[in-house]
Amino acid sequence: MNILIVAILLSIIIGIVQYFSERISNKCGSYYTRIISFSAGLAITYLFLDLIPQFSINVVELNEILFVFLLVGFTFVHLVEKYIYQHTSEAHIEERLTIENQATLFLYHFIIGTIIVDFTRHGLNQVILFFIPIVIFTAVSTLPVKQHVSNKVNFFVALSTLFGAIFSGFIFTEISPFIQTALLGFIVGGLLFSVIRHSIPKGREGEPLYFILGVLLYASIIIASWNL
Repeated sequence: MNILIVAILLSIIIGIVQYFSERISNKCGSYYTRIISFSAGLAITYLFLDLIPQFSINVVELNEILFVFLLVGFTFVHLVEKYIYQHTSEAHIEERLTIENQATLFLYHFIIGTIIVDFTRHGLNQVILFFIPIVIFTAVSTLPVKQHVSNKVNFFVALSTLFGAIFSGFIFTEISPFIQTALLGFIVGGLLFSVIRHSIPKGREGEPLYFILGVLLYASIIIASWNL
């Protein structure tokens, strides 16, 4: 199958999951905390065992200045969210956070679409390892805001991954390794903040057993992929 078709299909799946993420979260009911803990285990394992090492290898081969984009991604999400909390009245925080959430999601998922195309070009194993935690993390959205009240806005934002894949696959097809690594670093930094800040349950919340299951399962899959 053409690699671009695979990338488009995966992007469409992420878009569908993103559009229905709030409904999916509501349907989880009493299992929500377990699923969140499990997905956090998957995501953090993928970051430490695959995505960060892969990014680091690319940086060493290209230019160490690219490590800055890891920090930029982490800092960007933190500062945008912190600014909203500190400069918005209590009555309007949720509305402002919703707008910030949609804009940030669009940007991140657009970049994810470009990375899916790049990873697909390097092999099916690499893109599937990236796709699984992304789609699960998207399904059980843990950001502290609801979706926009407009279904048209939600639909447009849900298309962002597909837009990114189309942009990288058909329009701007010659993205340099430097830029692609910079975008990857931005995503890694943002994901790292999101997982730590919103996905890993705090205090007495959460199910440690399910977090460990997520860690062990994805660690086994990633380590097995090293020998393929």
